[in-house]
Amino acid sequence: MSEEVMKNAADASASGTLSFEKMTLVQRIKAIDALLDSDIRPMLVMDGGNMEIIDIKENLPHFDLYIRYLGSCSGCSSGSTGTLYAIESVLQKKIDENIRVLPI
Repeated sequence: MSEEVMKNAADASASGTLSFEKMTLVQRIKAIDALLDSDIRPMLVMDGGNMEIIDIKENLPHFDLYIRYLGSCSGCSSGSTGTLYAIESVLQKKIDENIRVLPI
């Protein structure tokens, strides 16, 4: 899908017009990916790293987002502490408060 479609899905979720719970798996991944591209990935890339979404599992009332760190982020100790907390906080604030981020 195009960047515009991903942005619209993220905007719809953020504005409350389409709740995260009612999105399909593909819509959820695209909404999260669009937000990561705008708010998280630029910081990771500046440090020589990146991340990818592996899966999203419904574990009601939570949505568990499984990620994999890439590049220098894969061996960094803050990937499991501060960086992970920052990613989770942004997603909870802008998409859904029940998202949990779990590194693989």
